[in-house]
Amino acid sequence: MINQNQQYLNQLFEENSTQPIRIKNIQLTNGQSFRDDFIQAQFQPLLENSLPITLSEFVSKIDEISRSFTKLGVVEQIMVSINQLPKYRGRFASKSPCLDIVPIFNILPVKRFYAKTGTNIGNGEGDGYIQFQLKNIFGGGENLILDAITGTKTQSSYLLNYIQPIFNSSNYISENLVYMNTRKFDWIGSEVITKGITNKIYTQHDNTKLSHEFILENVWKVLNNLNSKSNDILAQSGHNFKSSLIYNCTYDTRDNKHLPLLGKYLRWGLEYNGLFKFNHSPFIKSVFESQFVIPINKILSSLILTNKCGFLYPLSKTSFVLDRFFIGGANDVRSFTMNGLGPKQYNSSTGGDVFLNGGISLVSKIPKVDPDSNFKIHNFLNFGKLLPLDKTKMGSLADQFTKQYSVSFGSGILYNHPMARFELNICLPLMVNERDGVRKGLQYGIGMSFL
Repeated sequence: MINQNQQYLNQLFEENSTQPIRIKNIQLTNGQSFRDDFIQAQFQPLLENSLPITLSEFVSKIDEISRSFTKLGVVEQIMVSINQLPKYRGRFASKSPCLDIVPIFNILPVKRFYAKTGTNIGNGEGDGYIQFQLKNIFGGGENLILDAITGTKTQSSYLLNYIQPIFNSSNYISENLVYMNTRKFDWIGSEVITKGITNKIYTQHDNTKLSHEFILENVWKVLNNLNSKSNDILAQSGHNFKSSLIYNCTYDTRDNKHLPLLGKYLRWGLEYNGLFKFNHSPFIKSVFESQFVIPINKILSSLILTNKCGFLYPLSKTSFVLDRFFIGGANDVRSFTMNGLGPKQYNSSTGGDVFLNGGISLVSKIPKVDPDSNFKIHNFLNFGKLLPLDKTKMGSLADQFTKQYSVSFGSGILYNHPMARFELNICLPLMVNERDGVRKGLQYGIGMSFL
C-alpha cells in the first residue's frame, strides 16, 4: 500500500509538474527553538519571490530547505504537508489556473544535549573517549563539542569546538577549535605536547562538488625526546610556535568517502607558516591528492587509482621535524611500518620535505556473496618515496624521483562501515630501500582515508 501511494504521488507530480502555484504563506510547527532571523533565512527560497512558480520548482525549493536544516545537524526529521486554499467564487473571481497553497513544515529538532563514550582502535593504538555536544545553543544552528581522549599513545587530549553557520547560511560554516594534547610518537622516539587555536571557514554548497577551506592556525608544540639518538630530534627538542594560513580546495564526486566505487576526488592545499617574527621554522608547504575510480561492471569490480604528493620549502636553514611529511603504514604505503619510509637517523624516522606516493587497488565482489555486501576482496599495488630537501641541489630533485621507489603488493578482505573502513591484508614488499621499515605478512588498517 505504501509503494502504491508513492507511485500515485510520483505520477501526480509528473503529470502536474508545470502546474502554476502561488504560495500564500508558510506555516511552521515546533520551530520555537530557533531564532526568527534564522528561520527566515532557511525559508528564503520560498519567500524570495511572490510570483507563481511551477510545482516542480516548489518541490525543488522544499528539498533545498530540508537539506539546509539537515546539513546544520539541528533537526532529526522534517515533514511537509500541503494545504490548498479554496478558490474565490465571487463576481470578481480570477480565471487564472494558478493554485493557492500553504506548505506546512513540521520540524522535529535534535536534542539540545548529547553525550557518548566509546573506544577507537587503529594504526597500532587504542584509546577511549567521552564526548559532550550542545546543539543549537542560541537558536541559529550553533553547536559546541567537547572531546576528552586517553589511550595507549595519546596520554591526554582535550578539544573544544564551536561551530556556527555564517550569516545564518548552511553553505558557509565557521569552526573554532581550542585544543591541547600529549602524544607519543614511536617513529621519532619522542613525546609531543600540543596547544593550539584553529579558526576555520569552509563551504558546503549543494549545487557544486567544489568546496573551499580557509584556516588560521596558531600552535605551540613542545618536543620532548624520550629515547631517540637522532641529531634532528636532539637539536630541535623544546618549544616551537607556528602561525599558519592554510587554503584547501577540494573537488569530490565520489559515491562514498571511505570506499568509493564511482567518481573522482581532487584536493590541493597551500600553507604558509611565518605570520609573526617569533614563529619558529617558517615554511611554505603545498600538497596535492587525487583519486579516480573506474567501475568495471563485467566483473562487479572497481579500479581505484590514488596519488599524493607534497613539497615543503623551509624559509629558514632547515624544516622542523614535526612539520615534515611522513609516509608508510597500513593506511598509506602498505607492507611498511607506520611512517617507516624515508630518511632515518639511528632508527628514528625524521621525515622528509618532498614526497610522492600512490596506489592501484582493485575492489571486487566476494563470490557467492550479495553484491551490496560491505565485505569486498581487495588487491593492491602501492609505491612511495620520501626525500629531504637540499637547497643547494634543487636541480637533481626531479631526477631522484625517477628511481628507487619502495613498492609493495598484496591482497585481502575489507569491510566498509559507515563510520570507517577496515582492512586485513596479506602484504609483500617488492622493492625496499635501505632502512625502510618493512612489514611482511598480515597487516590490518582502520581509518577513513586509504591510499
